[in-house]
Amino acid sequence: MGTEPSIAADPGWDALARTAAGDSIAFELLVGQHQDRLLRLCERMLGDVEEARDAAQEVFLKLYRNAASFRPRGQLFTLLYRIGVNHCLNRIRRRNLVRFFRFSDPGEEDAPPFEPADRRPGAAESMDARERWRAVRLGIDKLPSNQRAVLILAKFEGLSYREIAEVLGISEGAVESRLFRAMRRLEAAQESDRSTVSPAKRT
Repeated sequence: MGTEPSIAADPGWDALARTAAGDSIAFELLVGQHQDRLLRLCERMLGDVEEARDAAQEVFLKLYRNAASFRPRGQLFTLLYRIGVNHCLNRIRRRNLVRFFRFSDPGEEDAPPFEPADRRPGAAESMDARERWRAVRLGIDKLPSNQRAVLILAKFEGLSYREIAEVLGISEGAVESRLFRAMRRLEAAQESDRSTVSPAKRT
């Protein structure tokens, strides 16, 4: 007699099943296992630590409320990533709508915070690294949402094309295509920033 695929392949599914049955301790253990990874994903998607914390809590709440409706398939973190990415994309869409309808200086929100000069050894290199990351972060924020999700999952979260395809519900070919376009956009934005910062070098 054949057997159904075992959820023991990922104990998280068993914890989710026990959560659906009313076991709050099982859910606490599940959150403890996955919260750092989910929070990191939300931070990278949203670019804001406080907003990412709120988003991660809301994702876990969705998981808790719908625990009984999820069928075991693959790894549980794939399900969490799927919920997390969709939730963050919805937040980004709402954020963009707010910015569109806000009657304020459009450059006001993007103004960099004031940072006092750091005199410690290696401070210049650290500042350069922060500036490079800030440029990358701004470039990521300007990507179309579907390209942003693929880029973050592939380059920052280290997921394979197959895992990304499962998270986003698209083909592996679509993953490859979106990642290629995202990298091209990011490289073009960085080239544009470099040429804008040092116009004297072009003369």
